[in-house]
Amino acid sequence: MPGTSSGRKSKTIGIQTSDRRPPSAREKGVQVDTYPVYPDTTQKASITIARQKRSMFPKISSATKEVYLFVRAKKEWVRRLINAFVRDKKVRENFHGTLLGLAEQISRCEGDLYRGLPEQCFVVMMFRDQDCADRWCRSTSVFKQKDLDDSEIFTVPLKYIPEDDLRAFQLTEMYGLLTDPGLFQKEYVEPTAKIMNSKHIYHGIVASQKVNRIRNCMIRPETYILVNCAESESKLISDFYESDEYQQYKNKRQRLVAETDTCFFTLLPLNEAGKTLQNDPSQLGYLS
Repeated sequence: MPGTSSGRKSKTIGIQTSDRRPPSAREKGVQVDTYPVYPDTTQKASITIARQKRSMFPKISSATKEVYLFVRAKKEWVRRLINAFVRDKKVRENFHGTLLGLAEQISRCEGDLYRGLPEQCFVVMMFRDQDCADRWCRSTSVFKQKDLDDSEIFTVPLKYIPEDDLRAFQLTEMYGLLTDPGLFQKEYVEPTAKIMNSKHIYHGIVASQKVNRIRNCMIRPETYILVNCAESESKLISDFYESDEYQQYKNKRQRLVAETDTCFFTLLPLNEAGKTLQNDPSQLGYLS
């Protein structure tokens, strides 16, 4: 009834004002916006990753159209080759070519095709594609010089490109397969590849019958070209080619292939090549 109390207390809604708000954590003296301190592992991780990269094998990048260009010439013309290729630097760079080096000493371990010929040397280059290699051959003056015009030149396509700076090469020319290619792959190629993997040898950088015979090429038609690379010739020869593990497969390959020519060589930069000659070409003015 009006004017009569019901005995219940009415609820009032309190409005919080700024002078009545609870103190903040910062006002209470508590540190805010701080996080646990963890040890800096960035340097340790980078060292670990670098170590893992060094132990990784193989370290490669895929090839697209790159080719190796081989120049095979008489060893007596090493000095002339050094002179010519030093002068040719800008020409080959214009055609996207890189000089990998010159090999004065070639160790032949198998084959009769080159037996009886004068001692030879190798120059190896890499071009972006076959067209660049062909255009360089037409433009360079290297082989217009006397005595160098009979040099042998050929190119082969790369399957992949090693990321390491490898200087030791094994060049194998296999002519006349006497069995089914599938059987040869199973009984020779696959087990041999496993051995080379265990020795950290980059095998099959070139593995092809696609040989572009540019000048005076002695490689016979349908010859299978195989190029393996490693850090040193001793790794290629002692660790692999002469190893007990490989001998049974080497003997098998000699039964399955009519003729095989194998050689080993190490490429040197131009300023290091020729130091065994009477006059050190690194002392010549154009190399300084």
